[in-house]
Amino acid sequence: MPRYVDPLTRRMEITSAAMRILARGGPQALTLKSLAEELGGSITLVTHFISNRAELFTAVVDDLTDSYDEELRKADEGLHGVERLWRLLLWLSPSGPDEIEAERARINLISHRHEHPSIDHFFDSMEERMRALLRDRLSGLVPDDDLDHAAGFLRAVTNGLTLSAVEHPDLWPADRVEQALRTAVRGLGLEAPASTDEADVAALA
Repeated sequence: MPRYVDPLTRRMEITSAAMRILARGGPQALTLKSLAEELGGSITLVTHFISNRAELFTAVVDDLTDSYDEELRKADEGLHGVERLWRLLLWLSPSGPDEIEAERARINLISHRHEHPSIDHFFDSMEERMRALLRDRLSGLVPDDDLDHAAGFLRAVTNGLTLSAVEHPDLWPADRVEQALRTAVRGLGLEAPASTDEADVAALA
């Protein structure tokens, strides 16, 4: 009798494997066959849960969105003021190998914009959402008239740091990324927390 596999667990395994392939080789490397090989089984291991490549990209996008929701919820617990802003900035900027690999996979999805509606929706909604989160955390810290400018500035900083860390991880270790974020925060007339607790950073991974 075949061993029962929980569909949700299998789907998460499939999308995690898809992210690894995207990070290594980009969208052109992601096929049902390469996914089956990554999972160490036959192609039916994949097609039983995901029937085609378009559905696969939709599943990857859904998984990314769900994981971001959970990570943001954890990142925001019990914080206020500048500390709340600082935690979000750390979350938006990759600081370790696993985070860099995940961001590389996300960046590699960009070439499939306008090809799969789910990918367009992901990038458009996430950009709007990240700016809204930054505006929310900046509220009360900068003048209301400066909220949009400050949020756009910090979004550009975190996007730039993410791309730099993905392209040149050796040049952008976690401490250098953090120092760049501190400089950006000071540019808004604010001061980041004096030090970053390693346990707090680990909790964001």
